[in-house]
Amino acid sequence: MRMVIALCAAAFVSGPLAAQTYKWVDERGITNYGEKPPPGRRAQTIDTQPGGTIESSGVPQKKYEADMRRREEAAPLPTPLPAPAPLATAVRGMEFNTFIRLQRGMTEGELLLRAGAPDYSTVENFRDDIVKSFYYYPTVGNPFLTVVTLRSGRIADIERTRKIY
Repeated sequence: MRMVIALCAAAFVSGPLAAQTYKWVDERGITNYGEKPPPGRRAQTIDTQPGGTIESSGVPQKKYEADMRRREEAAPLPTPLPAPAPLATAVRGMEFNTFIRLQRGMTEGELLLRAGAPDYSTVENFRDDIVKSFYYYPTVGNPFLTVVTLRSGRIADIERTRKIY
């Protein structure tokens, strides 16, 4: 049954493809094309089948590829740019007034609001627990190294060590 339906569909679709095309000139001198010639007009049958096939030997493609290879070989290699020098950021440190206001259990957001961005930070992963350490380096006016350790986004430990230059 499927075969019969497929054959009928193929015959239905191929019908318009085999239709003839006619060419004629109307009373105003305009050339017209159509599937049916007008009554009383002389019409010519037009062949709509493609005239032939185009064979490609691939020569133009090979020539194009050879030209591209020559251009790539002739092009000078770009010189690598020197790496930019790292910018020296000023050490901010942490004032004592800020240090005494920090507590265990505070969130990372509260810490950053009160103390500001750290001078250095590290991120580690211990058994599905993210541990961050924020380092606030000593300055000339405040000779203390402060390390704040966060576990899962909350302050777990605060260390403040005096450094002598």
